[in-house]
Amino acid sequence: MTTLNMIKLVVGVGDLEDFFNWQKHDVMDFQGQPANTVWTRYKPKRSDEILASGGSIYRVIKNKICCRQKILGFEMVETKEKGTQCLIYTDMELVQTYSTPKRPFQGWRYLESAAAPKDRGLYLGGNQREEIEPELEEALKESGLL
Repeated sequence: MTTLNMIKLVVGVGDLEDFFNWQKHDVMDFQGQPANTVWTRYKPKRSDEILASGGSIYRVIKNKICCRQKILGFEMVETKEKGTQCLIYTDMELVQTYSTPKRPFQGWRYLESAAAPKDRGLYLGGNQREEIEPELEEALKESGLL
């Protein structure tokens, strides 16, 4: 089974650091663990497939896919302002990806794993991330994986 992911724009932030700081203040409980949230109007019809395959939500900031977070679950919620909405719970860890251009779009889209950018490492804030060891990164590049 290949991994099925989602992709969604982030509006109102300037860069990955802004998004990281915003996410620190958007924490909710999901089955006893802290989680970030993403709001959208409709629940994906393939939500069970996303969860079963360990899918992530890739985020587009300023026309570039720059990070992802693992999707933990989905919940339909009734809101006073917008009616019924889908709340997507994501892991708190923000994984930086290799920056990939992406044109603006509305809502969200499915993203097959073959089309998803490769991971760069866990984003730690302050424009820092867990680095891949240089030797390993070189070997991955030589084998065509980066």
